Formats: sequence, C-alpha cells, structure tokens
Amino acid sequence: MQLIEDLYLGWQPLTHTDTCPRPVWDTVELRHDEGGRIVQTGADHHACDNDDCSHADTFGRVQLRLLCKDCGTVYTITGEGLTQVCTHTSLTGWGQKPTQVGGVWLWPGQPSVPGGEPHDYLVTRDRADTVTTDNLYGLITKYRDADGAPRWIAGALPDRDGAHHVSSLRWKHRSAGLHDLAEAAAWIADASTRPQRPLVVTV
Repeated sequence: MQLIEDLYLGWQPLTHTDTCPRPVWDTVELRHDEGGRIVQTGADHHACDNDDCSHADTFGRVQLRLLCKDCGTVYTITGEGLTQVCTHTSLTGWGQKPTQVGGVWLWPGQPSVPGGEPHDYLVTRDRADTVTTDNLYGLITKYRDADGAPRWIAGALPDRDGAHHVSSLRWKHRSAGLHDLAEAAAWIADASTRPQRPLVVTV
C-alpha cells in the first residue's frame, strides 16, 4: 500500500509542444524517486561483484502513470526493473474525483481492501484539478483504538517545522481521535481559526 502523499505529490505533468493544436491528456505524469532492494538475508546489504555496477540498497526509479477519467483505467509503468501494471481508480484512490465534506475537499487514498473505503484522504480548501504542495491543507487517516473501534486522526496546515507528524508529513495542528470522516473534515475546515491547545514539551 502506497502512502497517500506519494499517490498525489511529487508527480510532474508531461507537456506538449508550443504549437500543439489540442494540448490535452486526461493525465500523464512522471515521478523520480528512490526504491529499496529487498534483501533476503537479514542485516546483509545488497551487493554486486561488478565494480562498475551502482547497485546498492537503494536505486533511482522512474514511474510513468496514465489515467483515463472516462473509464477509470490507470496504467503505471516503472523503470529500473521495468514493470507495467493496469488497474482501476477504485483500487488506487488516485484518479477519483474529490468529494466535498465539511467545507473542504477530500482526495481519496487507496482502500484498505478492494471495494473498501479509503484508508486516508488528502484535503484541499478549494476544488482543484489535483492536489499539489501549494494547495494541500490537511490529511485524514484512519486507525483503530484499543477497543478496535474505528477512529480518524486529522493533520492541518502543512509545515516542515510543524510539531505534529501524521503519515510522513508534518503539520501545524493535529487532532485527537475523531469518530467519523465528517467530523475529521470539519475539524480541518476550522483548524486555522480554532484556538489550539498549546504543545507542552517536558525535558
């Protein structure tokens, strides 16, 4: 399962020429990141006997993805160990239209199980074509409490120096466990105006 921020953020659109008469794709994007090699022998690192080989525990990776909004088909093509995967937006989350809940727009992540509801959502304040680092406003993610009851945590106002981690991103504000998605969306919608409890750090 991919982190929701990797589903939406860091992808770069492929552009047409300046003279293209119809510069429209549904969505075609490219992503450069680093993949990790799976090592079967515990603490041993990936190694290669060839001195000219750059193989290590991590490697540069290129991903290309294409989306048809009409039928929901998603293709992902990955470089390095070249693979091609064909799936559907209902299984990836990415490519689905956002929904407006509690005054904000929710962009779905992957469902926990096929046909299930998304495990998490990115949040924007306004309707947009996609989520970017510029319009990202919050993140909502689901978990189960000690009694096994479903709960939601929300992070609001992305901030590299923020005091709170939700997923792999840092936020200025973070909620306690909330009872449902609507409550989490409303909490994010009000995060910039609601008085927040100060963070207490003991030393």
